Amino acid sequence: MKSSAKNSVLPSMVNPLSQRRHTAAGGWTTFVLVALFVFTAVPVPALAGSRVDVIKSENDQRRYEYLRLENQLQVLLISDPETDKAAAALDMYVGSGADPQDRQGLAHFLEHMLFLGTKKYPQPGEYQEYISAHGGTHNAYTSLEHTNYFFDIEASYLEPTLDRFAQFFISPLFTGKYVDRERHAVHSEYKAKIKDDFRRSLDVLRQVVNPQHPLAKFSVGSLDTLADREQDPVREDLLAFYRRHYTASRMTLVVLGKEPLSALKAMVSSRFSKVAGATAGKAPEKPQSAPAEQPMFAKGLLPSKLFIKPVQEIRHLSFSFPLPRVDLYYREKPLQYIGNLVGHEGEGSLLSLLKRKGWAEGLSAGEGLSGREGAVFDISISLTPEGVKQQAKVEALVFKTIELIQRQGLDRWRFEEQRQLADIAFRFQEKAEPMQTVSALANRMHYFEPKDILRGSHLFAHYDKKLIKRFLSDLRLGNVLITLEAQSVATDRVTDMYQTPYRVEKLTPALAAVEPDLVAELALPEKNPFIPRRLELKAVANSIDTNTADKNTNDKTVPVALPRQLIASTGFRAYFKQDDQFSVPRGNLFLRVKSPAAAQSADTAALTELYVRMVNDSLNEFAYPALLAGLQFSVDANTRGLDIRVSGYNDKQKVLLERILGVVTDPDFNAERFANLQQEVIRQWRNISKQPPYQQLLREMPAAIFQPYWERDKLIAALENKTLKDLDQFSRKLFVNSDIDLLIYGNYDRKEAHKLAMRVQSELVQSGAGEKSPLPQARVIKLPEKGKGLYTPVEADHQDAAVTLYLQGRDDSVEDMAHMMVLQQVLKAPFFHELRTEKQLGYVVFVTGMPFKEVPGTALVVQSPVASVQRLINEINGFAKGFGKELPTDLTQHKQAVMANLKEQPKNQFEQAQRYWDNIVHDVKSFDRREQLAAAVAGVTQKSFADYYQQVMQNPARQWWWVAGEFDSGKEGLTPVVEFDTFKPAQPAFVYP
Repeated sequence: MKSSAKNSVLPSMVNPLSQRRHTAAGGWTTFVLVALFVFTAVPVPALAGSRVDVIKSENDQRRYEYLRLENQLQVLLISDPETDKAAAALDMYVGSGADPQDRQGLAHFLEHMLFLGTKKYPQPGEYQEYISAHGGTHNAYTSLEHTNYFFDIEASYLEPTLDRFAQFFISPLFTGKYVDRERHAVHSEYKAKIKDDFRRSLDVLRQVVNPQHPLAKFSVGSLDTLADREQDPVREDLLAFYRRHYTASRMTLVVLGKEPLSALKAMVSSRFSKVAGATAGKAPEKPQSAPAEQPMFAKGLLPSKLFIKPVQEIRHLSFSFPLPRVDLYYREKPLQYIGNLVGHEGEGSLLSLLKRKGWAEGLSAGEGLSGREGAVFDISISLTPEGVKQQAKVEALVFKTIELIQRQGLDRWRFEEQRQLADIAFRFQEKAEPMQTVSALANRMHYFEPKDILRGSHLFAHYDKKLIKRFLSDLRLGNVLITLEAQSVATDRVTDMYQTPYRVEKLTPALAAVEPDLVAELALPEKNPFIPRRLELKAVANSIDTNTADKNTNDKTVPVALPRQLIASTGFRAYFKQDDQFSVPRGNLFLRVKSPAAAQSADTAALTELYVRMVNDSLNEFAYPALLAGLQFSVDANTRGLDIRVSGYNDKQKVLLERILGVVTDPDFNAERFANLQQEVIRQWRNISKQPPYQQLLREMPAAIFQPYWERDKLIAALENKTLKDLDQFSRKLFVNSDIDLLIYGNYDRKEAHKLAMRVQSELVQSGAGEKSPLPQARVIKLPEKGKGLYTPVEADHQDAAVTLYLQGRDDSVEDMAHMMVLQQVLKAPFFHELRTEKQLGYVVFVTGMPFKEVPGTALVVQSPVASVQRLINEINGFAKGFGKELPTDLTQHKQAVMANLKEQPKNQFEQAQRYWDNIVHDVKSFDRREQLAAAVAGVTQKSFADYYQQVMQNPARQWWWVAGEFDSGKEGLTPVVEFDTFKPAQPAFVYP
């Protein structure tokens, strides 16, 4: 996979096709599927010459056209005259399952190679540089049965970008020297994830499944599997694979642009008609894979239990049930129906019972692998230490839950409830990111009928009780692989690629005995009381009541401060804006509490984190039906307090808000839940030290640069000795004399907004006796203009070395931030090309923004399995010096790319709410922060940028090196910084109230 120009480093095997699956995070949760979890294609009948009406949401103003080119390539065109970004994606119905047995990882390797030059555009970095220069991003993924390529771009540049994109599938070069270099990039990707527990568990599964099944292959690839062999160079295998599999009949293409459909059709037809089709008169050859109906597990293996020792401190108990093929039943959704019941988290649910017993912290259930050879239904439970001891009873309760569903859970009303919720979601569907949209739709086109491409994931066509019973009958003890992943397990073998310890044990057909009283607590969910009934839009007010609004905020195009005479406390500020843009019955309440009690020390910061975990846990059982009904909430800690958000259909929003306010102000915390969540927080903090080195470097930075912010070890030490009494006492002080900001935006009228603001104020605004405690200031340390650079070593238990160079701006002005944004834009493509493509230092190479408050910053990141820390520093310095000698002579296009992203219009109501909130958080009462930045970017000149580059990029005093791996700092003359608590207070700082 290629790292996108957006500087995100994503797992190569990620499939962005979103499913909805029940999780302990609450409700139907969008998540990304990796190599194992993908839908396989359903053959679509030939439609050349016929018209298909693609069914769309009534809230969707875009225009769509489905067509099939003469070479049998399927295309979906999307015309959106209002879009700021155009996007396209091509999904190949071929993936790692088609790898030759002696060339494992070849499909993934081919994905990498397509980015490195074509006959028409031979330069290997041209595609990336062109997209980056025009404000775009790009990426790709390889999964078991799919390879998906996608990009977005400023809308005016769709056609030239599409021309470059099309050449991937017409005339790639596979240049010899880049074939050799890119093998190392694939190997670096493999090595970078060598301690990733998800990849390690997949490696174990690879050893356990039927050797004839595609999952038994090593899908990433390495220098060994992709090596040139005598009489068998890997380039020749690449060419053979490409010619065999990359035919138009296996491709689906989605293009979204501002042009009318006729223009989009002309763009696509003139280019993609040149993609090679199947041989005339011959049906397209199916991707090489396992024989038809090849079982995932060999006969006699199940039931078995698999024990895996992870790197991180995790405790997962999972149940995998192999099933017949299910992807053909997207209209009936039998596994989604079952997952709704198994994964429910409300009163009487399996998760609620396991939590009450102190055995589990989370649970998810739903469809996993789905392909031509069948499907898998997965149940995954996050156990506590006590849950590991009681795993036999946990297993028994899982099967008792399945039995309960079989006896009492097959009701038409349950299906109709799911259909009603899905229909509402589809009816009021809003726009997502164009690139995310096209990538997902291109994948869906392989298995949804053309008319259902847009609504297929929301479609519940009819209730099929027999079908659900058929799949339920396979959720039995005799047909399961149970996996326990925990550091305490005993193992007797190790996998070959990731060196993961594991053991396989045959299961007996009997379950552990469970107390009848415990089983009796299990109950199926009642009817959902949060299903929205009132879905009408409020009449939009024609004017602002200037008698009650602040005089300086009577512009109805932005939020206004609610009248001060209704707000008793000077520490409470409420802003309101009625939505007049998106026409959906949803609303957003964003609330920030800046508490003097929360930001005093590592102790209070740790207690704040534990407090919000306890609040969320207390709310989960009540709020879970609301989450299913499209009403989301979150309570999160920040550096000086906490944030509360409620978003979704505003019909039942007040009911949820009332419960949240009641819990946060008058919590009744359970002692056992306190003990379990305390250990859960500590465990998650400890696991950060097991993350990839570059991630650890980025996570450590705030503790050194920003106050109030504490190192992870200090937070762990602070939380370890806290008691429930400590938390109770702390929670009583949390809101006293706090500063509170509230945003109310969405389908509300002014009267409702006043009531909501007053309700929040009455619950949260608390005045303490005596002198008010001051709110600790936010401080960002100020690096000097002259002197030595800094460095901080971070211990990371990983064989890769990693370096991150943090660059700080000159000041905290809008103009300085604008120069830093242009610097990032100018650097990101050449930095990636030089250090990743040409130097082959590693898979992880990117440039990213690293601002703190208003202080601009940039991080240059490299993680490498082949280079030392010293070499990485030398290469980054060499790049900076060389690039400084050849700065772009014309910044126009780079500035335009930055300004285009700043001026991009929000695509949905929630995104607009976040824009408003960003202005409130940054104290920009004019609500034009992005416009100010865009104007400042326009003012960047060639001379001002050259001066900025010298003062920031090439000034050692403004450089802070973060390193993971062996390093002799004396050679560089850098000043070490290791004790942040003494370093930060001694430095000059940018200070914010």
